[in-house]
Amino acid sequence: MPTLELANVIAVVVGCTILVTLSYLTKILDWQGTALGFVMGLVVGLFGDLLWLVLLLIFLITGFGATRYKYDLKKTRRVAEGKRGERGFASVLANGWVPMVVAVLSYPNDLVDTFPKDIATVLFLTALSSAAADTIASELGSLSDKVYLITTFKKVRAGINGGMSAVGTAAALTAAIYISLVGWLVLWPTGQLASFPPIYILIPIILGFSGCHIDSLLGATLENRGVLNKDRVNILSIGAATLLALAAMTLLGA
Repeated sequence: MPTLELANVIAVVVGCTILVTLSYLTKILDWQGTALGFVMGLVVGLFGDLLWLVLLLIFLITGFGATRYKYDLKKTRRVAEGKRGERGFASVLANGWVPMVVAVLSYPNDLVDTFPKDIATVLFLTALSSAAADTIASELGSLSDKVYLITTFKKVRAGINGGMSAVGTAAALTAAIYISLVGWLVLWPTGQLASFPPIYILIPIILGFSGCHIDSLLGATLENRGVLNKDRVNILSIGAATLLALAAMTLLGA
């Protein structure tokens, strides 16, 4: 098992401190979300990569921007997040759990089999892509007046579990492309993705986008019946998208 270098540990701790402080001061996270975000950031940075923290911040800022967009209208529709758009403990856990697990499983150890760093990087990007696609789709789709239930295609009110709209779907695809492209550009120079041709960027894009629809299916069925709550649906949908990305890379011989 490799040892953690002191310089890297210090860099991660400092990076996490800066990131969560900015997140709290700008009201992206509340204090509970900030505390959990710090712990998750440490795990991702120490076991994954310091630049993975940068991508987490980009995801947070992007999601917060979408959350704050026309916030007053969302509030009147009772679909607003938090008091000012901030994310709390449950939301941070739901969106960060799978990326954190991927980070842990990318670090060689004597207890369980782990993924090579290049494969883990694609899985991490897929998890972020799925989380971003679902977040942006929910925030922008809730503003649409034409929302349809994914299982029956009957028109429903905005914000209902499993609802989908043209606006939300377009937003989900845009978010998946954006996060995947930014992540690829940030991580490519580090060599973490050097073993894959650029076409592999389609894996986090397609499966991140698919993860949003898995979330809608689970929401329309299990969540609406009270079997699962919103946060567990998020974890399961992000996890499903990430596992599908692993299956795709296995089929492609990665």
